[in-house]
Amino acid sequence: MKESYLRELEKGRLLVYGVSADESIKERIKLIYPAERIEVGKLLYTKSKTAFEVQDTERIESSQATRIFNDSYTMLHDKLIQIRKVGRYFFKNDLELTTLLRLNKDVPTAYPEWKALADDTVNAIITHEAIQEKLTLAALTPEVITAMQADLTMVDDLKLKAEKEDGEAQQATTQKQEYYVEFMAYCSDLRACLDLFYEGNERQKLEVLGIVVK
Repeated sequence: MKESYLRELEKGRLLVYGVSADESIKERIKLIYPAERIEVGKLLYTKSKTAFEVQDTERIESSQATRIFNDSYTMLHDKLIQIRKVGRYFFKNDLELTTLLRLNKDVPTAYPEWKALADDTVNAIITHEAIQEKLTLAALTPEVITAMQADLTMVDDLKLKAEKEDGEAQQATTQKQEYYVEFMAYCSDLRACLDLFYEGNERQKLEVLGIVVK
């Protein structure tokens, strides 16, 4: 789809700038397309082209921010699953710690509930030496848990940034589409105008300039 857009954008550029650069064409159509109106076409092309470039930039930034968030979330999610697995092994007969770590409940799929569970789990580990001792046996040392706590503090910011970048990318896409549609409408009308003034062999002059009337 993007390549199709760009091809049409290039056709529009050839049309507008081809007309703009040829005095005889401008003279013939000036009653309908005076110089000022032709300049409008060049402005519309510039706005549309810039919008394409902005969209590309915003989509790249959105993709990067989303990847960084997903990597952090996946790492933390896997760590949480590992903690719960170790907890179930060691505390299956300890109702208090099983309840504290919510080991009998599924890990939520919705981010807010998942984040709350992860935070509560880490806080429970930090405040209970008995839990820390058992987790250490499975290489989940206090240092690992402290690092996880720091990552949990940052993951919200990463999510907000990813959502912000995604919103900006969507806005850029909407803006690009609006400018593109406006420019294409202008080109369609300009071609229709040229169709009024150039017939038969005279159209070869337009073709030499890369201008396609129909």
